[in-house]
Amino acid sequence: MAPRPSIIWADYPIKDIDRSREFYSTLGFTVRDQTHDGDKFISLTIGDSGFILNLFPIDRFERGVKTTVADTAAGNEVNFSISADSKEEVLEWEKALREIGAEIISPPEQMKEGWWAMRFADPDGHRWVVLNM
Repeated sequence: MAPRPSIIWADYPIKDIDRSREFYSTLGFTVRDQTHDGDKFISLTIGDSGFILNLFPIDRFERGVKTTVADTAAGNEVNFSISADSKEEVLEWEKALREIGAEIISPPEQMKEGWWAMRFADPDGHRWVVLNM
């Protein structure tokens, strides 16, 4: 029998734990402080599915992946999407993001009939999409 993944999580490198904790907790993410082998990091629990995004200081992240981190200003490897229930919710996300000084990559726009999306970056340049389909 082939293996089946039961839980999935992702890891992001960050420059400043306190800044990232403030950014994500202000947006309503569940943020937990963690420690592994003496290294501090934070975990975000996202949505009802229990998806976890761990945010590690860059040096700890690089030790784990055994390579250097990508330059988020030059490219993007992962695109996380946050589901919104309506165009109005996409607009609420934009307002909340602007209030905390987040970088808005693209403001809310209609993608297809009935689809709305906006893109933003966190303090470390990691890109996100808020999408209503």
